[in-house]
Amino acid sequence: MADQWLFREGDLILGPVGAQQIIDKLYAGELLAQSEVQLMGSGRFVKVVEVPEFKVHVAKAEAKQRVDAHADQHHAEVKQKRNRALIIGAVVLVVLGVIVGVIGNYLAVHGGSKSAEELAWGDITVDAPTVGKAKRRDDDELVDYQGSGRKNPTQVAVKQPNGTTNTPRQPTTGKPNMGNSDPDGMSLGEVDEAGINAVVAKNKATLIGCIKQVAKPGVYMKIPIEFAIADAGKVSKVWVDNADLKGDSSFNECLLKELQKWPFKPGHSGNSVNLSFNVGKKS
Repeated sequence: MADQWLFREGDLILGPVGAQQIIDKLYAGELLAQSEVQLMGSGRFVKVVEVPEFKVHVAKAEAKQRVDAHADQHHAEVKQKRNRALIIGAVVLVVLGVIVGVIGNYLAVHGGSKSAEELAWGDITVDAPTVGKAKRRDDDELVDYQGSGRKNPTQVAVKQPNGTTNTPRQPTTGKPNMGNSDPDGMSLGEVDEAGINAVVAKNKATLIGCIKQVAKPGVYMKIPIEFAIADAGKVSKVWVDNADLKGDSSFNECLLKELQKWPFKPGHSGNSVNLSFNVGKKS
């Protein structure tokens, strides 16, 4: 018959149980190294760690308990971090909800009905373009625009070889009549005004960045520009008819760079387009 053991549990003496049950209780943590056991018939209790056949199991049980304790601590820390992350996430969602609500309320009051394009234009507007046969030369002087009004350039008399004097005609304004001849006798019937206007309407927003570079807060500006469409439908020249911007080469370069991306057709070559931008509001 296998050895039978008694063991103390608090003030109680329990048993008898077999040696394997003592070992199982050690691994389960029900008995510790200092717990007392008694071999039936020995008449005395001793610490379980002092019993040779239990020493190895006491050491293994203690190692197992340390591993279990470490694992429990790790799981507790992971759970704590997860709970903290959930709390932070909930707070962030609440804050974002408040921000979205404030922005939504602001847009509802101050322009929630505006489209993305309208927001991009801001206080910039553009007059309807005029299209005609290109007549301007590279050496033409800029037309002097001040504020919102256009001033005609001063006329200069040019003496002809025969002794007569011709005065340059005033620049014409307005939209050319389709099918008629211009003052120089050039027919305008072949101008694809609708096609050119379609390209302008679709791409004029690309000039917003250039216009905003020269805009001044609180100052009304009128910025008329004219550009010529050369071979293969590519813009070759741009004029800025505003005296304040006459020497601003970076502004001209910005406009030309964007205009050269506009997809005019080869059939649009030889035409010029006039656009006038208005920045700010008249006081």
